[in-house]
Amino acid sequence: MGLDFSMNLLNLFFVFEDIHSNLFIDIALLVSVGILGGKLAEMVHLPRVTGYIIIGMLFGPNLLNLFNENIIADFKSLKILGLGFIGYNVGLEVNFKMLKYNRKAVLFITIFQALFTFFLVGGMILLLVDQYAWTYALIFGAIASVTTPAPIVACIRSYHTKGRLTQLLCPMIALDDVLGVMLFAFVLPISVYLAGHTGQEISFGILLGEPLFEIAISLIGGLILGFIVERLLEYFYKGDSVTIFLIIVIGLLFGIGLSYMFDTSTILLPLAIGAVLANKLDFEMRDKVRTISDNFILPILLVFFTLSGAELDISLLTTFEILAITYLVVRVLGKLFGAFFGAALLREESKVRKYLGPALIPQGGVAIDMAILAEIRFIQLAQETGNDIYTTIGSTILTGVLFAVVIYKIFGEIIVKWAFRKADEITQDDHTAHAHLV
Repeated sequence: MGLDFSMNLLNLFFVFEDIHSNLFIDIALLVSVGILGGKLAEMVHLPRVTGYIIIGMLFGPNLLNLFNENIIADFKSLKILGLGFIGYNVGLEVNFKMLKYNRKAVLFITIFQALFTFFLVGGMILLLVDQYAWTYALIFGAIASVTTPAPIVACIRSYHTKGRLTQLLCPMIALDDVLGVMLFAFVLPISVYLAGHTGQEISFGILLGEPLFEIAISLIGGLILGFIVERLLEYFYKGDSVTIFLIIVIGLLFGIGLSYMFDTSTILLPLAIGAVLANKLDFEMRDKVRTISDNFILPILLVFFTLSGAELDISLLTTFEILAITYLVVRVLGKLFGAFFGAALLREESKVRKYLGPALIPQGGVAIDMAILAEIRFIQLAQETGNDIYTTIGSTILTGVLFAVVIYKIFGEIIVKWAFRKADEITQDDHTAHAHLV
């Protein structure tokens, strides 16, 4: 009897192992766990993306180990796909027609505050970190420059804000992300090169040539593919939604494939595709494309962020807490003073100088995308060199950025609403709950 019971337990164990090694079951588990995390996050008034990451971290190899390292390795292609689709989604928000008015102010302040934040965060990390200081400084500085549009858009729509601050913020939040992605695309190859050649003679030709080549390939390839997709969409304008969906997906897959083939930015090339569609399509078609895109991007985001959370090693925060705290605090100072000085140089009105910076503090999905891309690059470097320290660098960047993003997500919308209220641009209070965007 005892022997039969033991054999039954052993058989159950092997059945569980067979299920756990089944890719389709793993995908089902990943999606189910992600949905649970998103719902729990909404219950405590956090964005779904934060819930995806935290629940993934809970079930990852560092805690409950439902998703072990082998499963995470099997999903590498999904992570790269997720990065590309998110880049495309950012590009869809870039509408240069918004620059028809206030072009000079928007461009100048956006560039000024982004670069000010980059240099302030990077400079402070250089002062505080010893090993791989330039690598951490460049990457954290570039990631610090971006702002998530979600809480800003939510406040503008919910409270019907009107005024000079709103006029500047609407185009700035899209351009801020584009500038940040391009800055990151430039510094990431430099950071990886510096880390891999510590103590060696540095070739400035390779140091600067490679990132410029990556940006050029990404932009040229993205623009060409974007125009091809736009032409096909115009040709099938009367076509059904499935046809439009397939055209977009095929274009993005070609774009992501090219970026992977040439080892360029997986975010920037699809971003260029999205930007072309946002500016070339008419309003009706653009709105239709955005709706269709949202429907297939959301499930990918769920898998992508849950998987990224599973890779996080939260214990790194106790070892590299100085990086995470420096990034969290100094980035806020960079946005506050960068926006203030940029607005002051243009002699903008007082409320813009005071409250533009606070409205730019929130950060979310794009920053996490950058951190994940950095982690992927450093994992590749670790595999090429056999040195696990590079894996630690990638994990440290992702963990530090996630820590800061969670804090920004908790307080971001509160700060943005406060800025609009102090600027006296809230025209209608709306107490109904609105959905948090990714």
